[in-house]
Amino acid sequence: MVTLAPTKLFSKACLTVGVIALIAQTAFPQTPRPAPPAQRDEAHQLWSTIVEPILLQSIKSGEQGQNFGTTMMVPLQAAFRLRDVQWEQDFADHFSRMVANFASLPDEDLGRLQYLYVASQFMVLAKHNGQLSLIPRTLPGTLYTDLWKVWTHKPAWQFEGAGPAFPGGVRERVLWRLDHRRVAKSYFRSINDVDLFVFAIAADLKGFITAPAEVKEWSPTLDDILNIAHRTFAQEGVAQPDGGWLFQPGVWTDHPEYQYAGNREIRPGMKPVPVAGMSQDSSHSLRFPLWLTSLMQAYPPGSEDYRFYQGLRSSLERQFFNKVLVRPSADFPCYRMNNFMSGINGVYRWSYPGLGQGSGYGPYGLSSSLLVGWWVFLDTDRIREVYRDVAAGFPWPKECVEVYLGPTLPNGHPASAYEPASSSMRLWHLEVLLDSKM
Repeated sequence: MVTLAPTKLFSKACLTVGVIALIAQTAFPQTPRPAPPAQRDEAHQLWSTIVEPILLQSIKSGEQGQNFGTTMMVPLQAAFRLRDVQWEQDFADHFSRMVANFASLPDEDLGRLQYLYVASQFMVLAKHNGQLSLIPRTLPGTLYTDLWKVWTHKPAWQFEGAGPAFPGGVRERVLWRLDHRRVAKSYFRSINDVDLFVFAIAADLKGFITAPAEVKEWSPTLDDILNIAHRTFAQEGVAQPDGGWLFQPGVWTDHPEYQYAGNREIRPGMKPVPVAGMSQDSSHSLRFPLWLTSLMQAYPPGSEDYRFYQGLRSSLERQFFNKVLVRPSADFPCYRMNNFMSGINGVYRWSYPGLGQGSGYGPYGLSSSLLVGWWVFLDTDRIREVYRDVAAGFPWPKECVEVYLGPTLPNGHPASAYEPASSSMRLWHLEVLLDSKM
């Protein structure tokens, strides 16, 4: 059985280059499943060496759940958008095994919910494609029960120093953060990834259910979640003068991972330079395009709520192209990303646990999050063009790979990491290749 190795770098759902490389190095066998070469194009060859082994695993830790949730969303979307029957069946088989062994899933909320968001998207895509027979019979009810517990019955954690945990679950925590404008540390108000995954899964379920019994029983909880989600985005999102959009700018100013953001380069003796009004890093933010899509699709097309989330996604797309994405130029041949959604390109996670003292993400250090592929869910022609360009440029020049690999290890990155056939390169290549086809 192939498993994804746990890694502390993924704590609190941070997507980092080190994690992606580690996932690839530990998860993917080097030998593909035998198949007639003439029948297998490049995407199918990569699928057999990367996706199939992951789908055969059982998720038993929070780290596994986060890793699966991050790397398998683009393959899931590609399976249904490209109408590949075998790929669709691969995911159906995985989730059939999941519901049969649901009690073995990790109790830790972040990894569990990030993994279950892939399951809720699987249901939505199967329904949209007229493939309801692929969905395990008990999967919708299992997801709803799990969501209901997290929303109101399972105590939700609180930042140390901000007060006790919330016995009323994620609902109580979100409302506390929406209602408390003055807090000791700015990030005590942050709407975190757990909260946002709850919103997105609820939206998927709301758009999925049609059976009268389910509509009657589930709607009160799902409507409550979606009403609070709407309040969250209306209250905490901030329109930008150029038509862009930021979520909760300012809540990250005091956060330890953002204390060096005002430094525009890594240099000896670097001191903390926090930035007032700090926006979220561009790596964590890659989930927003799909979260907003889920919320949009929970409502009838053309309705006020549908247009609300559609507008946010459109503004996020402008923010990404205006402030975050850096196109190839005469000075650098590949696409890169600024480290923060406001366009600031300072230092992130300096001396962070897992990276070590004197190490962190310098300018463009989070650029590999583009290669994970979630930005394609902005769903515009120009983001699809970006992914076609990125995919066509593979194998990428060494200077680009150096940026994508992230913080230099104590003895440097191994020479094998730069090879097109390396685990990390195959993973990134698959993600952008699938994006380029959608």
